[in-house]
Parts: sequence; C-alpha cells; structure tokens
Amino acid sequence: MTTISSPPVQRRWGGGRTLLVIVGGVFGMVSLILFAIGGFGLWVQQQRANGSFTAGPERVTTSTSALVAPSLDVGGTGPDALYGDDFLGEVRIDAKSKNGTPVFVGIGPAAEVAAYLNGVGHDEVADFDVDPFKLSTTARAGDKPAAAPADQSFWVAGGTGSVRWNATGGDWSVVIMNADGSPNVDAELSMGATLPVVEGITIGSLIGGVLLLILAAACIVPAVATGPRRAGA
Repeated sequence: MTTISSPPVQRRWGGGRTLLVIVGGVFGMVSLILFAIGGFGLWVQQQRANGSFTAGPERVTTSTSALVAPSLDVGGTGPDALYGDDFLGEVRIDAKSKNGTPVFVGIGPAAEVAAYLNGVGHDEVADFDVDPFKLSTTARAGDKPAAAPADQSFWVAGGTGSVRWNATGGDWSVVIMNADGSPNVDAELSMGATLPVVEGITIGSLIGGVLLLILAAACIVPAVATGPRRAGA
C-alpha cells in the first residue's frame, strides 16, 4: 500500500508574530543604548583621581573681597534617584594662595551668605566652563566685610586652603575669600566630587541592558524560529 505524504505547510506570518518581532526589536535597540551608556560610565569612572572626578587647578582672581558661586541647588526637582543628596557625594575644594594671603573657602546657606555679603564688594559667578576653563562673573560694588569669614557660624563647611563637604539637599553658596576679608583675592583652585550617581547609572544601565536583551530574544526567537508544519499534523 502506497502512502502519499502531504507537502509541508508553512505557518502563516500572522499579525501576532509581526508584533513580537517589532516589540523584540524595540527592546533590542533600547538595550544597545543602555549598554552604550553603561560602557561610557565605566570609562568615566576610570578617569577618577583618588576616587573623585576632578577639575583644575585653575587660577581665579578678583579685585574685590570675595568670589561667590551664589546658588548651588542640591536637590532641585525631578526623580529622587537623579537629584538625591548623594548626587554629588563628597565635594572637595582646594585653594592655594598666589599672593601670600591665606585663602578661606566656605560653603553655606545661600540666604545667609547673601546677608553676610550684603554691601560687601564681591564678584558673583554667572557661568563657567571646565574645558577650557572660563569664568564669567558679575561685579557687585561694596566695601570690605565687617568681620572675617571664619568668624561666621553659618558655614556647613569651611576652612583655610581646603574644604571637604558631604553634599546634602539645599540651596548653597560657595565663597572664596582672603582669610582676613581683605580685597584682591588671587588663588589657584582645584575642585572634585565623588559623584556616586555615576556608578549607580552605570550599574543600572548595564543590568537594564542585559534584561532587555533577554526580553528581545524571548520575543524574536520564537517568532522567527517556528518550523514548518505538515497538513493534518
């Protein structure tokens, strides 16, 4: 008795399989983006010096009594993971005097710093670039301060020549002055921050990239690898 085999019948490429491939392709593209971000984060972390991202040294001068970055907003608006208190980590500022007068570096609440410098001649930092270094300032006319900066009690971190600060949420000002409050500040600044958020973004991106790549494979492989089916099977 002769058995006649039916020709193989391919499964139809239906809308469901097309949707799986599209969704898998999207997951795959996003995973590649996350891998790129994670790879860049790994490279950036290799640029740390003694655990910190650093800039400088750069020379800054003013003929007034102070150089002020008037508002460092740590907290801001947006996701807590991006703007949390650990965004900057430990901040380091070193100031080396270039004219022999000891230099004071202070970080304090913006409102109290503004009150202390009210009527005092100072330069406010309006903008700055790191590479190449460029500082844009706005001059505020005034006299010398009534008291030396170190005599003030509002500083959350302050010292002569160097300061270390574990950044916390708030609106802060950074002040560079001669320790005796005299005009003509001339200093060489070096700055750094540990930026723990970079490590978090790097790890999160790499983990997310792996998970999305697995999801992409789970969507695409079953859709394209389904073999032929015999009629009546």
